Amino acid sequence: MKKKILSATLTMTMVLALTACGSSASSEDNSGGGEGGKDGATIQVIPMSTASAYWLAVKQGAEDAAADLKEEYGEITIKYDGPPENGDATGQIDIMNNAVTAQADGIVLAATDPEALLQPVKDAIDAGVHVVTVDSGVEPNEAESFFYTDNITGCKELGEYMLDTYGDELESYAIIGDSYEFAAGKDRPEGFNQAMAKKDGMEYLGIQLAKSDIAEAENICSNYLTANPDLDMIFATNDAAAQGALNAFSKAGITDEVKLCVVDVSEDVLSAMEQGIIDAAALQNPYTMGYEGVTSIMKLLDGEEVEKQVDTGVFILTPDNMKSEEATAAIQQYLPDYEP
Repeated sequence: MKKKILSATLTMTMVLALTACGSSASSEDNSGGGEGGKDGATIQVIPMSTASAYWLAVKQGAEDAAADLKEEYGEITIKYDGPPENGDATGQIDIMNNAVTAQADGIVLAATDPEALLQPVKDAIDAGVHVVTVDSGVEPNEAESFFYTDNITGCKELGEYMLDTYGDELESYAIIGDSYEFAAGKDRPEGFNQAMAKKDGMEYLGIQLAKSDIAEAENICSNYLTANPDLDMIFATNDAAAQGALNAFSKAGITDEVKLCVVDVSEDVLSAMEQGIIDAAALQNPYTMGYEGVTSIMKLLDGEEVEKQVDTGVFILTPDNMKSEEATAAIQQYLPDYEP
């Protein structure tokens, strides 16, 4: 069985080092800061939403960076606040404006809308507040640094793995998407479709957007299964879509009759993969994004230069490699206490 893995060696080395870190401080009180913050540095972390383990991993990375950097930079306070659900650009803008008014030293932002957040990012930088974007940036990239996932390449690799491994069984597929308001919502389906285009006769049954609503994703998946009894594969493009698909599969009594591949990981995804329900998952590096976002802010405060754009890599998790050291490190980006 041929397995394709997209994983930057440098990134995974970083992961192995970072996942060993731990932090018991709260999001409001965590400390660790320095030269650029002799009088104390405050960094506002703004996720797309507070309703996802993915963003909690970003938070953990930010808090651990603050703790690790204390000796070098002095005290850092991490403040973590975001909208309850994805898609609330207005909520993110309000949090950004409040952080600028409160004279925060830096902002780590995952922009839910790259166009709507562009001007607030520029305004914050003009006001002397350093801004680093993670996961989803602004267009054009006006942030001082951007730590991201190459979603087109990563999801193309995911699709290629599915074709290489199950190609003889696959003649049709459908996608449960998220939202087109940010880049990942467009890039993940695009990358997966690029892979599927390599197989002659592959039927694409379309994409429907759940917008990070688990119940809606479940409904979409159930409709796909009902309307297309010969459907061979579903691609769920984020954690909410994956959970909704798993709920629909459970109600329909599906185990391995329809192939399922997803983006991101959770306890439920791991359990489903062990049971043979999920066949592959593209894992990002959210912890690294949070950690490096805070590190970059402190470097900027200290007058250092930082890279403008950094691809943090993707790991393709499969039933065959999920117990490996590399897979464990990738999973621990989301689930720090995970042990195979």
